[in-house]
Amino acid sequence: MKSAGALVKHAEGLLVISLLVIVGCTAPTKQPTNVGPYCNISWDKTNNPKVTWYQLTLIDQSKQAKIVRFIPAETTTVSCRDVGANHEGVWEVTVQSCYDKSTCGLPTEAARMHITNK
Repeated sequence: MKSAGALVKHAEGLLVISLLVIVGCTAPTKQPTNVGPYCNISWDKTNNPKVTWYQLTLIDQSKQAKIVRFIPAETTTVSCRDVGANHEGVWEVTVQSCYDKSTCGLPTEAARMHITNK
């Protein structure tokens, strides 16, 4: 399976946090990056034609809640709000490539973001 990368972008296009996965190794992101309430989550599209879904896992650190969303393989950018990151706080995001909704590869290293009202 091809390595995936997760990116969180501010609505105005400013690159705020970048997590690249290269052959399963990443540089850990310790401090969350501040993003506004209208952020987007993006990742690299896999070139594996068997991948039909991406599984996004969002962890709300303030509520210790976990949100899992399956995104069709044609999509590589989603709104933070649309996938459940809809309030202020620290969030972690991982992406996995999936053949179906029960068979997925390893997740990327978690990208941390702090959603603010500004």
